[in-house]
Amino acid sequence: MRSYRVLLLRKFPENPTLGFYRHPKLPSSLLGRTLVRFLHVTSPADVVAFYYQAGFLRSYEVLFTDTHVYDKEAYFPLEDIRGVQRQGGYLILQVNQVGRALPHRMKLGSELAAELMERVFDLIVHAPKDDMIERVIERRANLNLASVQWLELRDEVLRTIDLLHEKYQEGKLSLLEYEMLREDLLRRLG
Repeated sequence: MRSYRVLLLRKFPENPTLGFYRHPKLPSSLLGRTLVRFLHVTSPADVVAFYYQAGFLRSYEVLFTDTHVYDKEAYFPLEDIRGVQRQGGYLILQVNQVGRALPHRMKLGSELAAELMERVFDLIVHAPKDDMIERVIERRANLNLASVQWLELRDEVLRTIDLLHEKYQEGKLSLLEYEMLREDLLRRLG
């Protein structure tokens, strides 16, 4: 299962007045009272980030571990979150469960808290894509200029061949013309 610890430690807001806490500055008294309600989180050391909203008769908490998010109604893996939408002081999370995206409503104390939490979930949703982009950049960094130019030429030749094939399908090029142009383009790749 994918770990989001680094992302949460870097990007989770730290604002005690709004109820946002991040490791290592987690309030032990609030966290201890909260962990009693969340049986799946066994140790305070597992908690990376924490949101706490005090209400008149009850409180509302959201816990983040390396891999999961917990609130009073549900818990699910962070990697299963497919989208997030803010509606006032609420967030509607699209969570991948049983093969489809199901909505999960999460109550937050204020619109500002909802906006901050929405940013966190947006980062979580886009994290796998960002990782893939970083890997591609790392791979490309190891290439020399001639290799990059050859790859760009290859891509251009393949796009041109696709366009020629479309022209052939539309009847604007004969099979002989298409084959001759295609061979000429492929010869350029050497």
